[in-house]
Amino acid sequence: MRKRLYAISVGLMAACSLSFAQVDLDKEFFSLPDTVTNAYLDSVTIRARKPNDYWMIGVYGGASAQFGFWNPSRLTTAQLQFPVYGFSVIRQFTMFGLYPFLGLEFGAQQNYEGYEFKTNKETKYRSTESGAYKAMMRVPEAFILTHGHFDLGEHFKFMLKVGLYGGYRTSITRVLDDNFVGSSYEQYVSTFRDYDLRWTYGVMGGVGMGLVFNPIEIHLNVNVKWGWGSFWQPDYTSPYYYRFGYPLDGTVTLGVYYQLTPRYGHTRAQLRRLARKMIEEQQQKP
Repeated sequence: MRKRLYAISVGLMAACSLSFAQVDLDKEFFSLPDTVTNAYLDSVTIRARKPNDYWMIGVYGGASAQFGFWNPSRLTTAQLQFPVYGFSVIRQFTMFGLYPFLGLEFGAQQNYEGYEFKTNKETKYRSTESGAYKAMMRVPEAFILTHGHFDLGEHFKFMLKVGLYGGYRTSITRVLDDNFVGSSYEQYVSTFRDYDLRWTYGVMGGVGMGLVFNPIEIHLNVNVKWGWGSFWQPDYTSPYYYRFGYPLDGTVTLGVYYQLTPRYGHTRAQLRRLARKMIEEQQQKP
């Protein structure tokens, strides 16, 4: 048995030696065709295209729901107002040269703010503000958001946004409680009081889904707006009594966007097509 193993080992070593001897070490294992010269390689221009580096603009519409948050706390119900409408410009780019899924979005919209108090089922009491249990305000706004997008295949993407907004309350409509109809509060039904605050600002963000059919994109977004500007001066009743009401709203919008510059995604299929197109363009050059 030992003699057999020794004979096999010797045979394998001899075969390896013969194979090694047949290899010409002076030749490169990989070689280019003779037509590909150094001069040709120097003449080739490679233009790298960054993934998801493009602009788009669009319009959208939807509805808004207002809740608000209060001190002292109050029972509220969702107040729906529509239409919300606006436009935005989205700049997709590779942030810091590393993150191709981040960009910026900025635009303006016609939105709303307000509140509606509901009756306490146990006490049968409903809060009011200057005799009104409900108020609706029109608010033109501007915003700038960080726009994150995550492509899921060629025609679908998920979006995540967060940023700041600012606006101005242009008009107000109050609905008086039955107990205050005919009172002095009627003069404030459609006017702002001296201690009402008109400027509004805060943080806004949300999530969305997008359908992509280059150069058209359809976006469905759900956003939340947390206001940092109170509806009125918190100490207008007394410098010792701090009572406030801040916006806390949500919107649902559907928009259509147009890609102003070509979009090159970063899915595998898109990268393969991009590489094939670059080769074809290079071959067509004289």
